[in-house]
Amino acid sequence: MRKTTSVIVGVASAVALGASWAAGLTPAKPALSGVHLVAAAPPTSAGTPSAKASSSQASAAPPNKSSRTSSGGRSATPTPTQKKSAPAPAPAPTSGTVLGGAADTPFGTVQVKVSYTGTKITNVRAVQLTDSSQHSVSISAYAAPILRQEALAAQSAQIDVVSGATYTSEGYIQSLQSAIDAAHLG
Repeated sequence: MRKTTSVIVGVASAVALGASWAAGLTPAKPALSGVHLVAAAPPTSAGTPSAKASSSQASAAPPNKSSRTSSGGRSATPTPTQKKSAPAPAPAPTSGTVLGGAADTPFGTVQVKVSYTGTKITNVRAVQLTDSSQHSVSISAYAAPILRQEALAAQSAQIDVVSGATYTSEGYIQSLQSAIDAAHLG
């Protein structure tokens, strides 16, 4: 009777030792003195599960644990220990404001400032519009909100020219594109 208890304790210690090795831990020395570790015999063909059952058990096993057969013994090929690092947290979206280049037109300079979060344009503001005459100022005042709305909707500088404000529109588009390029949004 004493010998049976030693074998059971020995098998339990071997299982614990194997599990700690599979988990990548350094096993501690057995606390019981006089206990000899005895490896379990490999399962017989009668105790070996089918390949289908074996693959389902292997996929259901948690990572870093060795597979077990239905008879309780170790499988012939232990699962390799894989160290998986935790996924890196997604970086916070960058945000900022970029000043586009000044675009010269026959009626004055046009320049815009683009605000963004991540890769999304959140605002476009005209810093400078054509101002060579009162007429060009009124044309720019009319065209700027339309161009802003189109730029926000398109999320690019691929917008239409406002009829009657061709030079203002072209300068706006040019400055907008340079801001998008500087912020690496496109």
